[in-house]
Amino acid sequence: MSDYWKGKPGAAGNLRLLTREGKWLAWEDQESDPNDPSSKRIPGAKSRVNEMLTQAVHATNVLTLLGSGASFSAKNAGPTEAPGMGDLWHSAREKVCENELIDHSNFDNVVLDAVGSLPPEENGKQRAGDIENLLSLCKMKLELMEVRAKDNERSDPDGPIRKLKTFIEQAEGAILAKVDFVDQATDLPAHRGLIQKFAKRAVDKPRVKVFTTNYDLCVEEAASRLGVVLIDGFSHSAEQRFNRDYFQHDLVRRQTSGTKADYIDGVFHLYKLHGSIDWRRRSDGVVIRSRAGDPALKPVLIYPRSTKYQEAFETPYLDMFAAFQAALREPDTALLIAGFGFADDHISAPIWSALESNLSLRLILVDPSFIPPVKLDAYPAPDHLLDVGLPTRKYQNRMARLVAEGDPRVTLLNGRFEDLVDAIPAITGESDRQRLQMRLDQIRDVAI
Repeated sequence: MSDYWKGKPGAAGNLRLLTREGKWLAWEDQESDPNDPSSKRIPGAKSRVNEMLTQAVHATNVLTLLGSGASFSAKNAGPTEAPGMGDLWHSAREKVCENELIDHSNFDNVVLDAVGSLPPEENGKQRAGDIENLLSLCKMKLELMEVRAKDNERSDPDGPIRKLKTFIEQAEGAILAKVDFVDQATDLPAHRGLIQKFAKRAVDKPRVKVFTTNYDLCVEEAASRLGVVLIDGFSHSAEQRFNRDYFQHDLVRRQTSGTKADYIDGVFHLYKLHGSIDWRRRSDGVVIRSRAGDPALKPVLIYPRSTKYQEAFETPYLDMFAAFQAALREPDTALLIAGFGFADDHISAPIWSALESNLSLRLILVDPSFIPPVKLDAYPAPDHLLDVGLPTRKYQNRMARLVAEGDPRVTLLNGRFEDLVDAIPAITGESDRQRLQMRLDQIRDVAI
């Protein structure tokens, strides 16, 4: 996240809309200059975006896709915060070398062997490398070594195979620890806002589906504070087990007398495409919800590496991706994307495929990187219509070109997750249950 966005409160006014002319239009109107008779009033993006978002929230099917950038909106009082890819590199380096007193040779030697060079230093500190590339190369090297090795070489505790396995395990353990940053004191205004604004959707419509590539518990914690129910594929038994059939369940309120049952509001479906920090796989293959440190329970995460596509075909990821692809094909569907950079082809390709085939799919994408921060930092103010070119990443560029061709289904916004949430129109006020939950939270926050 650039310095321009750091510390800036989330607000719809931060958003800019990509126009057909390839320029980024500011949120508010620009009035004509009274000292310049030739100047004209330029309408801002506000009314156009409001109309698009209003159509989206009232669509039959509403999907949201949250990437790692969405978690940057979560704030802790201490130094712990949502990590970027660079933070994961440094965490893995520190974990692998935690017993070294002088340097980081244990980590750096593996990097040199796998990648061929170390990241350059800056102010006496090594810059972060590409953790996804490093783990991908290490995994490929390990597979080659195991194919060629003899039985005694595979079992040698001091051999290169065991050492590389240990390196990968330590790096992945550091990643798991780093993404576990959410607790009861974490401020989650954007996640809470998103859930609040969709919680009062008409219960006769399909439940809002929240898809996320994040391992953290931002969505779960925000939902818990609001008294909102998440259907996430796990049972409600003492040992919560994953079963894809649970996504077909719903919640109703049955009166003590009579036979009528009503769907309750404030229910969401949550699909964690890359796993979660509180998922574990037992030795028999069953996936349960647990945060125990039992070595027999393996974390269920798709770690950053190039084999994410292949791993996505394992349970429970396969069930999540199947649900995602099926949801994109439904008629009258709105997809809101925030914090996702389209670097994962196994997610990006289905979205583009749906745009090619589903004429009733509406896509709203927000990303702070569409405009270089230096352009937004311009003094005294950036141009009302900024011309900085189109996104360069493959899928984002294709979507921008659809906008240029006049495709009304696609909306590209420069901004953050929290800015988009602020712009989403509220369907109605909070439910009685949510209001009660917020009153109780306020009472708990008051010191007695």
